[in-house]
Order: sequence, then C-alpha cells, then structure tokens
Amino acid sequence: MSKKKRLVFSLLLMAMGLLLAWRILVVGLGDHFARKAQLGDKEAVDSALMWNSNNPKALFLKGYYLRDKDPKSAMELLRQAIVLNPGDGPAMQSLAWLLLKQQQPEQADGMMLLAVERMPASKTIHLQAAEYWLSRGKIDRAVENWATALELDSKLGARIYPMLARLAENPATLGVLKKLLQAPPPWWDDFFEYLATNTRKLETLVNVATLRHATEKPLSGRERELLVERLQKEAQWPEAYLVWINGLTPEQHRYLGSVFDGGFEIPPGKGGFFWQFPENNAWLIRRKHTYGSEGEKSLHILYKGSNTPVKQVYQYLLLGKGEYLLQLRFRVDRLRIASGLHWVVRCAGGEERILGSTTPLVGASDWDLQQLHFKVPNTRDCRGQLLRLEISDAQGDSQSVEGEVWFDRFSIRKLP
Repeated sequence: MSKKKRLVFSLLLMAMGLLLAWRILVVGLGDHFARKAQLGDKEAVDSALMWNSNNPKALFLKGYYLRDKDPKSAMELLRQAIVLNPGDGPAMQSLAWLLLKQQQPEQADGMMLLAVERMPASKTIHLQAAEYWLSRGKIDRAVENWATALELDSKLGARIYPMLARLAENPATLGVLKKLLQAPPPWWDDFFEYLATNTRKLETLVNVATLRHATEKPLSGRERELLVERLQKEAQWPEAYLVWINGLTPEQHRYLGSVFDGGFEIPPGKGGFFWQFPENNAWLIRRKHTYGSEGEKSLHILYKGSNTPVKQVYQYLLLGKGEYLLQLRFRVDRLRIASGLHWVVRCAGGEERILGSTTPLVGASDWDLQQLHFKVPNTRDCRGQLLRLEISDAQGDSQSVEGEVWFDRFSIRKLP
C-alpha cells in the first residue's frame, strides 16, 4: 500500500473514531440530562433532547409535561417514545389517557392493555391501569389489575383493600369480585381479615363468606375463624356456632358436647368454641398425662410465682335457657395464692355478668370433683356464655400465683 493510500486510510479511521466518539458523547449527555429530568429537573428535558432528539426517556417526559398545555404535541412525542422503546409502559399509559380525552376510547383502551402486556411485572403499571379502568366504568378490569398488583407486592393491601371492601359493601358491585371468590389468590385471607375487622355491616362479611362457600374451594381455616369471631362480636352466637361446627374435622367432631373436648384430649384450635390457652410468662399451660387422668391427657397449669392475670384459660359455650350442672375433676399441688382460683360461668355479652362460680382452689389436694349449678336466662346479652378460669376476689388485674393445678373431665348437662 502506497503512503498516499495509507494516509487516506488513517484519516478515514480517525474520522470514524471522531464520529463514534461524538455519537457516544451525544448519547451519553442525552442520557445524563434525561436522568436529571426523571429526578424532577424539568429544564433538563430540553437539554436531553438538544443533545439527542431520539432519547425515548426525554421524549416521554416532554410529552408528559405537555399533556395539559398541548395535548396534540404531547401525543406525538409519546408515540415517538413508544416507537423508540416498544416496552415503555408509562408512555403507553400517558398516551392512553390523552387518547381518552380526545374522545378516542377504543384506541385508548387498546393502548392501556398494551402497557400492561408489555410490563406485566410492574405494580405501578397495574395500579395506573386500575385507575384508568375505574374512570371507564370497567370495574372488573380494575379488580384484575389490583389483584395482580397485590400478588406482586402484598404491602399494597393498605391501599387496595379499602377499595375492594367498598365494592363488597355494595350489592350492585359485589359480583365483580366473583373471580376472586371462585379462586382466592394468595393474599385473599389478608383481605378477608381486613373486611372482617373494618366493614361496618356484618351483612357484608356474611355475603362475601356465603359466596365463597358456594364455590368449589371451601372456606379456609382463617376465613372461618375470622367469620366466627365477627359473629361472636356481634352476639350472633347460634350463627357463629353453626359456622364453627361446619369447619370441624372428623376427629374434632368426636369431642363435641356442651363443653368441647372436656378431657383435653386434642390440641386447642383457634378461636370459635375451642379451648383457648392464653400465652403469658406467668404460667405454662400444657396438656399432659398424669396419674389419675381418665383419658390420655389432662390440663396442667404451672404458675411461676409472678404477677398473674386474673383471666386465664377459657371456652365459649352455646347453652339455651334453663338450669345446668357443671362438673369437673381437679388436683391442686402446692398452690400459693391469696384468694384462690375458680371456674366462672358468665354471659358472653355486655358486662359478662356472672351466672355462677366454683369453690376457690388453693393449697394441695388429690383428684376431686367440683360441681356448679347455674341458670342461663333468656336474654339477648346471654345468648352465648363463657367458661373461664379466674383468680377469685382479685384486687386489680393480676395477683401473685405459684404452684400447679390439674383439670380433667369437664361436662355440662341440662337439668330437668
């Protein structure tokens, strides 16, 4: 190769290098100013486009800023951004809103659907889509986007659950939740808990639970527990008992009675009409076998000698009007307490008035029998009852207790 040709080739390479360097500089500066614009510097948008008129981020932001002042120019800029970046969901959603304002609903709907299709893993895209569909009156599509957003980020429940609850509270819109009711998503129990806790009308929760029950997938244990708890809170004791009993396993059905599992043979369940063993550092509650147990287990409570809450082990009951006899076996081992422990039967509503209480336990004794006659009145505040172990004649909310007690074979029968 001659010197002249080598010189031409070298100049050509140098020109190409300079052109490439310039291009890199232009693109880099464009991206730099586009990033500044994304952080809130509106003036940086024009700088980004000055350096690179084909920067898709800058085109989107420019179009977004012009959406109110100059919608036609904004739409053109957004279209350019989408051509340069076909996966730009935010640009598509901004264009969808502008198309809707320009009375082009079909094109707007298509653009919104495309945005979700291109960015299915973006919770922000789904939230924006839900807002759009609400404005279009297409609530079912909004619910679909909310559902997906919640699957992407369960923390969005604080934002979305209130809106779903409002749909559930209105009989005219409850039907849009049908797909969720038929195939509950992973976050459904959390929403049901929100509904059980926050809805003003019990009817709303019952309606949702009824629709869930009618599907092929039964109520979850958590749903049933929350429904029973709300029914009890509303003093709907027979209804609560019916929901609870329909959720029992065949094994649990074996221990049904006026007192459920009076021999403490199976582990306690959650809520409802199961035995409840409150957790507290002052005691250790266990089901254990000991000499004199009539079955495989008895209830054992070890008190550690610290301040002990007055209210302890309990179970809700459903007894009709009439006179009853409570019987139970007990054993006391070095129980040191000022006033004693006793079992109390109360009305479960209102002020929990006492229907009767056993003789207080203290000191030591071998296995023995206790009985309590009590009468259930036919009053609204006593449709449900509460059987609870308490500190007798307690002054305040706690008292020092040390020692052990055992209980077994609880039963309640109605007297003629």
